[in-house]
Amino acid sequence: MKYFKNPFTKKKVRKSSEKDDLIQFLAKVSLFENLSKNDRRNLYDFIHTRKYKSQETVFKKGYPNIVMYIVKDGELNTYLDDSLKVSVKTLKPMDYFGEVGVFIDETRTATIVAEKNSTLLAISKRDMKNFMNEFPKAGSKILYKLGKILSHHLIIANRKLVERDTEMKELETKLLSKMEE
Repeated sequence: MKYFKNPFTKKKVRKSSEKDDLIQFLAKVSLFENLSKNDRRNLYDFIHTRKYKSQETVFKKGYPNIVMYIVKDGELNTYLDDSLKVSVKTLKPMDYFGEVGVFIDETRTATIVAEKNSTLLAISKRDMKNFMNEFPKAGSKILYKLGKILSHHLIIANRKLVERDTEMKELETKLLSKMEE
């Protein structure tokens, strides 16, 4: 990442073309697609870039959930158990994870490992709260979008539970009929 020093603050600052690229990238992320360009420009100041090498663990199941991540580039695998043998989901650019922990106090429910070298954009719980306090209209847009996304996930999970319940009842019926023979 190329930096230049701002002579007034003595802080390292990202180049403006990199900032513009990141603001355009955020528009493609479903969680932030309803934000205006100005909202995304303001959000930029609360985002931190993290790089992970192939096979590097981002976090483990049970760790505190205080940062959400957006995949800028690369590929990561999601594991629900400690064996790290079966990935339940592959995360690719524009996917995000850990968003629930920004809003509630829960530990991580999965382990995330970089499959390829990856660049992630990170927003901590504290930074998200600060962003929402400083830019409440943009914060409400994010919360609204997150509510829609989580509701959609809940509907899908409920459908899968009903399907599994139906399958279990069918298996139970078959098993009982076999036992009666």
